[in-house]
Amino acid sequence: MLGSAMVVLAPSILPGWALSTVLDGSSDRFRKALLAPALGLLLFYGVSGSLVLLDVWSPMLLAFSLLGLNAGAYRMIHQRHEVIAKRSRWQLLEAAMHGELSEESTSSSLSKEAEIQLEFQRNRPTWLFAVSLFIASTALLSPLLQRLPFGVDWIGFAMLTQQLVLEGNLSLPGTNEGFWTYPPAYPSVAAWVVELTGIDAGQAVFQLGHYTLFVLLLGIIGAMDRHGAGAYAMLSMGLGLGLFAKTFDSGFPSVASQLGLVVGILVLFRHAEQRQRHHTLGLCLALFSVALIHPTGAIYLALLLLSHVLHGLAIDNEEHRELLRKLVYIASAFITVGFGVALLVIAPRLFDEAVFSEYGWQGGRPLLVYNGVLLAFAAAAAYGLRTTLEGRIAITWFALLWILSVVHLVEGLRFIPVLSLLSYTLYSMALHAFHVPLAVLVAWWWSPHTALTPVDEKPVKPWILPRPVSLTMVVAIVVGALMAQTVAISLAEHEELLAVSPGDLALREALADIDGAVYTENMHWGYVWDAPKNVAMTSIPTLGLVHIDSTEHAAATQAMFYDNTTYFLEHNMLHALTSPLGTMQWTLATSPYWGIEALADGATLWRLQPDGDGKVLLLDGIDESDCVACTVRLDPWRDHKFRDPMGLGEDRPFLPEGTDGALQIKAPDRAAEMCLIYEIIGSTGGFYLQASTGLERPYHGLRTDAGYHQACFAVENGSALTEVTFEWDRSSPDRWLNPLGLSGRDTVLFDRTGVKLQWLTWSTV
Repeated sequence: MLGSAMVVLAPSILPGWALSTVLDGSSDRFRKALLAPALGLLLFYGVSGSLVLLDVWSPMLLAFSLLGLNAGAYRMIHQRHEVIAKRSRWQLLEAAMHGELSEESTSSSLSKEAEIQLEFQRNRPTWLFAVSLFIASTALLSPLLQRLPFGVDWIGFAMLTQQLVLEGNLSLPGTNEGFWTYPPAYPSVAAWVVELTGIDAGQAVFQLGHYTLFVLLLGIIGAMDRHGAGAYAMLSMGLGLGLFAKTFDSGFPSVASQLGLVVGILVLFRHAEQRQRHHTLGLCLALFSVALIHPTGAIYLALLLLSHVLHGLAIDNEEHRELLRKLVYIASAFITVGFGVALLVIAPRLFDEAVFSEYGWQGGRPLLVYNGVLLAFAAAAAYGLRTTLEGRIAITWFALLWILSVVHLVEGLRFIPVLSLLSYTLYSMALHAFHVPLAVLVAWWWSPHTALTPVDEKPVKPWILPRPVSLTMVVAIVVGALMAQTVAISLAEHEELLAVSPGDLALREALADIDGAVYTENMHWGYVWDAPKNVAMTSIPTLGLVHIDSTEHAAATQAMFYDNTTYFLEHNMLHALTSPLGTMQWTLATSPYWGIEALADGATLWRLQPDGDGKVLLLDGIDESDCVACTVRLDPWRDHKFRDPMGLGEDRPFLPEGTDGALQIKAPDRAAEMCLIYEIIGSTGGFYLQASTGLERPYHGLRTDAGYHQACFAVENGSALTEVTFEWDRSSPDRWLNPLGLSGRDTVLFDRTGVKLQWLTWSTV
């Protein structure tokens, strides 16, 4: 994790420092240290994404581009005109903050801004900042505890990253011809991490995602520090789950696109006389860079700009309106180009796609689930700040975002590409659209030291949060953060939550000796993001918009079902890779034309047997009637399994740890070996299988690390093998918080450790 952070931070910290200096000349070193990593990373994303967009990306060219960016940043920081009158406004403000200008040579607005900012810096609550920075640093914990993230999106990002490492573009890999249309900034920076650290693409996107969340939190603290509410910004973020849950679910680019809001908070929540041309340029640069990360961030930043304009036009000040017009002209031109690309290039490819809404209306229940507590405090804050210009801008910003979520109410509507594109862009927006706007409102209201602009000379703050209540909230947030990290430590032991099994990962090494095509399933566990360059996989993730000119996957799948060995020989596709999470293994296990070449905990590398002399296995599903002591649990991947030859259904028998149970068995004639495929939930104590009759060895210890496993036993007398029993070392299970209970993949939130029984595989003589 440290290596990944350093190869991103080192080339971006100086440009970030320069940009923070330009956008906020009043910032001291402490605030710059908070802003620089976030703003520098935003520029890094913009530069790297631009190179991919120009189809010239390579690690060497990116390194030269970053070197040039750093040279420009160094000059910007250190170059000062000797004539004070020829210095830019941010340079004058910087000088005023250090007392280098006399009152006679300083404008009243400049002096007032410097005075306010100096007061903010003197009144910083040191202990609250320490608490806030501690909470922000916990964003780095997960990559230190586990190798790969939870969720499924990261596998697609890893595939894009690997393709950029190998080819320098987003063309489709393996036996597929075509290309992905996806914002290139995130996977290209992840590819930079891969090239410099040597870790695989999956780890790179994981570590970059959590580093990005960390610097985003620092950036929000720094941006809100300009309003005297820096420490309270992080505490307010702690009242919601949105961005943290999205990061946990591996939605890294949509979280990274929030970096543009750091610039938005710095630029768009300030007095008109304090905003200059360089602020407008910085805003446009942020919009461009964010659009290359993920369009959601660009939409959120554009709506903040719209809110700023709506309230700015209401101010009866012609000079203010003139400044606002210049901002509107430049930003409108930029936004028009973005919408033009979306409408003319991307949207037509979605003509046959329906409006998408997997989690329902994002402005309804999902909003309450992930940001409900924060929303309640924000409602009180909105009332308290209703007489301030900044408060009204933030309230309108949230309202515009909430209205945008209405697109999910027309789920299933077809032939309107714009709505389809919007729904796919705003997927799961309840997690990432409302968190920052609501936290901004709460932080202003919570902080006792702000200088917000009154409207119509009404009181800025009719009431503030009482100190005892404030301290109670701080304690509750710290306790909540510690509990969240306790949950993260617990979940690190639950590899069964991963979209790939441990066996899938173990078999990757076996691919090194293969030269040709390998059949892989078209599911999350079938996408191999770290395949050797000489191996062509058949499946690819449908990330973003996929343009496919040709593919062999569908034809290869049909050839498997019909035992068409000629097809595989003609296409040099002599191997297949299956996961215990998938279904194609059941087809290959019962075919004489495929034999096992390598096996790891139920994951299998198969080799074609053209003569049909492969070993045929018999499969026997396990259901709840076979295990009386077991309870019924849903298979979290049930929606991704389209074949069920054993009649397993959507349920699996689950035996809690500490509960002894028996499995009823009916062995086939001439059984020689029985293999049990089971899934350990969490890290359990000792787990044992015993059979009083029928097996050559009556007592077996089974593996107990989390995830799928396959245990095989030699059969001595199949007719006598009617039952096996299970025993545990521990007398009771451990309790753990199951995130699948929140996502809907499972029905249990407070779960227990134990074992899920999957199926039996028999070999005969």
